[in-house]
Amino acid sequence: MKDGYKLMGFQYEFTGSLYSLGQIPKCKVAMLDHLKPGDKLLIAGVGHGTEAVEAARRGIDVTAVDISKTMLKYMQKKIDRVRLDKPIRMINNDILEEDHPQEFDMVMANYFLNVFPREKMLTILTHLTTFVKPGGAIVIGDFTLPREGGRFYRAFQTAYWYTAATIYWATADNAIHPIYDYPALLGSMGFEIEKIKNLKMLGMNCHWSILGRKKAGAQTASGSAGRK
Repeated sequence: MKDGYKLMGFQYEFTGSLYSLGQIPKCKVAMLDHLKPGDKLLIAGVGHGTEAVEAARRGIDVTAVDISKTMLKYMQKKIDRVRLDKPIRMINNDILEEDHPQEFDMVMANYFLNVFPREKMLTILTHLTTFVKPGGAIVIGDFTLPREGGRFYRAFQTAYWYTAATIYWATADNAIHPIYDYPALLGSMGFEIEKIKNLKMLGMNCHWSILGRKKAGAQTASGSAGRK
């Protein structure tokens, strides 16, 4: 498995926090209040594990999946520092090779789906929806879609995203693409948008955490949802 963060993974958490003026770490944990001790959470593309560690501290049963051994190495260092009472299940694998039908109360994909070009992102997102129990939730934290405010406001949001995307394209071979409309995509996959939390930087919404609740009887495994 290719580890795109082998050389640059050490600085991932620090630079993300610096670039967002501290908003990315806040975004990653924004929806944990919707879980209770004993609930099952899967985190796809867990990185250094900010949300995984906080969830475990709260007594949540956490499974963390990342294709990057480098990221999991730094996550383990964080776990060792805080000495969690509740263990975190860590899996080094491609998320598309994982199969957990309707197993989790919540699935999180924070700053993960933006790594991929649109077609692969849709494949992964559709796959993740199959992991969610009926009535469970999927959470996506990412850069905010520019759809409000004046021309300068939207231009700043767009430039802010493309700057980050270009840096990670150059250092980790991530894709460069427009910002994805996750609320619309989740809606097309049978999820009701229950909550969106916006996080501001310089007075503007630059990051958001989106919680979609899986509707009863939702069909989420076709792989074609959201292709429009």
